[in-house]
Amino acid sequence: MSQKEHIVNLIAKQLQGSATPQETEELQQWLKSDTALQQEYNDMAVIWQKSGPLLAEPQFNAEVAWVKLDDKIAHLTARDKKPFHSIISVLFSSSAKAAAAILVLAAGGYWWYHHAQWQTYTAMTQNETLTLPDQSVVVVRKGSTLKYQPHFEKDERRVELTGEAFFTVQPNEHQPFLVITDNSEVKVLGTSFLVHSTNVTDEVVVMTGKVNVTDKKEKANKVILIKGQRAVLQQDHHFYQNQVADSNFIAWKTGQLNFTNTALPQVLQDISHYYGEPIELAPGLQATANAIPVTVHFNNQPLEQVLEELKLITGLQVKKENDKTLFYRN
Repeated sequence: MSQKEHIVNLIAKQLQGSATPQETEELQQWLKSDTALQQEYNDMAVIWQKSGPLLAEPQFNAEVAWVKLDDKIAHLTARDKKPFHSIISVLFSSSAKAAAAILVLAAGGYWWYHHAQWQTYTAMTQNETLTLPDQSVVVVRKGSTLKYQPHFEKDERRVELTGEAFFTVQPNEHQPFLVITDNSEVKVLGTSFLVHSTNVTDEVVVMTGKVNVTDKKEKANKVILIKGQRAVLQQDHHFYQNQVADSNFIAWKTGQLNFTNTALPQVLQDISHYYGEPIELAPGLQATANAIPVTVHFNNQPLEQVLEELKLITGLQVKKENDKTLFYRN
């Protein structure tokens, strides 16, 4: 059995509920290798769950349906490299092939509508400003990706974000705006806010209006944020909330970093995020660094210049160690 056939067999067993714990773990490891694989499997699982009544009592000509499907399956698998045809042959007996045909067409149509029709916008070398079909404006941070439909659905405006972006959403109470990340779903009617998503955590900061942030893995876990509030969805699915004291969270967009009697650890955290470089305190400083206040303004300055100014302000030294910049005291 080839690797492809083996994976198809694991998917079939998982959907049917007959996979062993070892087989489930092997399948999960394969799905984790690519987020796109996980999403396709999730879509297929939803369609499988909803197909129960259809498969139980097919009211159609099975042979005709299957014959009509052959060319469509061949085209779908050749174009998208999706193993639907193999999966169907494992999942169903010949007497249920027509039901399988409808399931495959639904899966193919679902994928085409929700993925192939989406546009992908990646800010490659600099921050980029994108105007969406509803005239909402998104500033996408360099290295981040936004996916969206060229025509939003009537009941919602849905986008998918990997990385960081600042949204200014056109108000429309009849068509909520949704930002989907790997970890959460951010729902708004019309407001301006930042979303910063990583593999394990999400941060949402509201500039105007109100947003609803929901943990994708625990739907009951959600928070409502208003102007000036920030929430971080942590790895343990706990929401950490606080008031925003400055505008440094959006420094990557404005180029401005402002600190007024700010504790050194917070200063280094903001600078590290802005420049995308690890900047930390040496172990011997961590216990006392909160007592070192910093008041300074940076305006689109190179990191080397920022570090030199911080050395003068704090009286500390700076060195490179294991690809990190460390502040230490002689």
